[in-house]
Amino acid sequence: MRAGRDHDFAGLQIDDFYRPIIPHPAPDVTDQGDPYLLTVPRSSASSYSYYLYHTDVSREGDRIAVYGSHDLRQFQYLGKALQADAPMSEHWAPCVVYDASARRYNMFYSRSTPHQSNADIGQRLRRAVADRPEGPFIDQGEMPLELETDFAIDADVYQRHEQQSGRSAHFLAYVVEFWNETRVGVGIVEVKLSPDLARPVSAPRILVKPSLDVQMYERDRSMPWQVGKRDWAGGETVDWHCIEAPIGGLVSPAGNPYYLNSYGSYKDESYAVGAIREEADGSLTDLAVQGHAVLRSGMLPGISSAGHPSMVTPNLLVSHGRFSPDGERQAFFVPLLWDDEDRPFCPNRDQLAHMLQ
Repeated sequence: MRAGRDHDFAGLQIDDFYRPIIPHPAPDVTDQGDPYLLTVPRSSASSYSYYLYHTDVSREGDRIAVYGSHDLRQFQYLGKALQADAPMSEHWAPCVVYDASARRYNMFYSRSTPHQSNADIGQRLRRAVADRPEGPFIDQGEMPLELETDFAIDADVYQRHEQQSGRSAHFLAYVVEFWNETRVGVGIVEVKLSPDLARPVSAPRILVKPSLDVQMYERDRSMPWQVGKRDWAGGETVDWHCIEAPIGGLVSPAGNPYYLNSYGSYKDESYAVGAIREEADGSLTDLAVQGHAVLRSGMLPGISSAGHPSMVTPNLLVSHGRFSPDGERQAFFVPLLWDDEDRPFCPNRDQLAHMLQ
């Protein structure tokens, strides 16, 4: 493990990690799955320095809870950020990015088909815009993505260096389904975005697709809403795999580009955070194949089903986890460090205390 005191924890100390950020949420936002934290520009006239958003599984009214914080220690619930008129639909995994050229905020999220009860049906990425980070965000419709099925979730928008142009550009990583593979399920692709962040300007590049048992979401799963994919009525099922929750734009201390992801099932202790390394020749290495996990259940005592983080700083993630066996998902901060093999990992409290001595 690489020790040192130059890590960027955004001013947080060890006692600020590994505990619920919002221990007593409002009754209509008790589930804090898929948290995303936005740091607003210093030049912004916003009321807070940081804003936290998360998945909204409510079925009516405005959606996407938003909280404001000055110091990442105390968060104020500000209400719902997204104006919505989509009864009986769930809104998943918001990602909020500031567009400095237009001086507005973009929210990327997915929404299921309204007026029906299955949250998996029609989950496709959408974009909304607002003048302020707390909203109201106004929906701009679906992102015009190349999709083989009616499913695209878990947006992450980030800047990274583009080898062809030699400049930095915005990219979007997101989750899609892979049906024509030995292992079926969801994996992650990436596209370059237009300068206004409204549309892709490149074909999807596959970052990772299912290849391992540890990426199993559910064995013998029946998915009858996926008409024609299998003979569901005849009893056919699939072993469904899941690799989701991409984080892009990460660079290791040795200068290697990395992506993070989450795999397994968020419902149980199979859930874990993995990493993908981009090699010098542009190929991609899934470190899960080597048995390496950034974070998995059992690594942090008292927290299970940890995963689906977003990046606050290069050394700080906000993740969700369960602090009791039957508890709701709650957001918490966890450090992100690098081992001696230039691989990312999340230390537990004892490891972190030893490293910071």
